Amino acid sequence: MLEAISGKEIAVSGLRAQRTRMNLIANNIANALTPTTAKGGAFRRQVAILSGEGVKNGIQPDKLGVKVEKVMSDPSPFRQVYEPGNPYANQNGMVEYPNIDLAVEMADLVSAQRAYEANIAVVVSSRRMSAKALEIIQA
Repeated sequence: MLEAISGKEIAVSGLRAQRTRMNLIANNIANALTPTTAKGGAFRRQVAILSGEGVKNGIQPDKLGVKVEKVMSDPSPFRQVYEPGNPYANQNGMVEYPNIDLAVEMADLVSAQRAYEANIAVVVSSRRMSAKALEIIQA
């Protein structure tokens, strides 16, 4: 069963998952100062929950790789800022801002970029190996 596993397909699943992470991070950064949403309340940070399966005998090849299990909202508390003149301020003059820390988002972005690049390296390597195999067969 292990012969049917394609490293390229597994890497492509990683590319998709990391692209989703990057999109969520970009959305978080864009909304870092959004005190209200269409549903009301401050924007809440979103994170991707990834899941994967290890390579072992008997595993179905389509189960391998990584997938975005779900996108969830970060339950951590909103930042409270004293801005009595802000139209979104409560009776105490406090405005709730998103629970987004730009330093954390940038670190997550670097992590997603590196994982994306590593998966691209696997795809490129897989193509090179296939090309070399064809050269050997044709010789």
